[in-house]
Amino acid sequence: DHPDVLIYPYAMYRELSNDPLNTESWWHIDPRVNWLLEKLSDDSESGFANDKVLVIAHHRETAEGLAEGLRVLGGYHAPVFHEGLSLIERDRAAAAFADEEDGCQVLVCSEIGSEGRNFQFCRHLVMFDMPQHPDQLEQRIGRLDRIGQRHAIELHVPNFTGSPGERLMRWYHEGMDAFSAPHGVGSDLFDAFGDALADALLDDEALDEIIEETREMFTAKLAERDAGRNRLLELNA
Repeated sequence: DHPDVLIYPYAMYRELSNDPLNTESWWHIDPRVNWLLEKLSDDSESGFANDKVLVIAHHRETAEGLAEGLRVLGGYHAPVFHEGLSLIERDRAAAAFADEEDGCQVLVCSEIGSEGRNFQFCRHLVMFDMPQHPDQLEQRIGRLDRIGQRHAIELHVPNFTGSPGERLMRWYHEGMDAFSAPHGVGSDLFDAFGDALADALLDDEALDEIIEETREMFTAKLAERDAGRNRLLELNA
């Protein structure tokens, strides 16, 4: 199977939903939903009970299903923010999330739907699945990492152990420090390794090689960038 199926498990669940013997929605059986519900009600330092939480999923259908699951299983009103909504509907969802006194605790967005909106009043970002392209990852983090953000952003990525999604997270983390700070070279790295990465997401040994090669190119790209900046400083001195 193509790794997309496990990077975005909604595709797998959609196939299961076509089985006449399966009468449950995917959010009944996805352990990530239970994980999120537990975090939303956890009032410890590691929980979300006292904070706003932005959740981003790649597919609109995943965002809609997750919001329904949070409502049915946990009683949470979680507005959905996706590309199928009108501008007025998006504004209403964003306003409900931004309201500090009477607003909702969690907002669920699709990949495309979250573009162009900033939520710097929120510090918890849950990536319900991993984006395939580094630029999309930077854009997700950028929804919170804006002027006016008063806290360190906390990233949360629930993954299936040993899945392509977990391997993709390793590539981002170990290959290019993508969760630490924006660096602007992710697109070059994806152009160089994206095709090989798709196959490596199903093979730990191949993934280790891709991560090592990515890290080498990442280090070289940063050195080139820093050298260019130093040259500009010399010219402007």
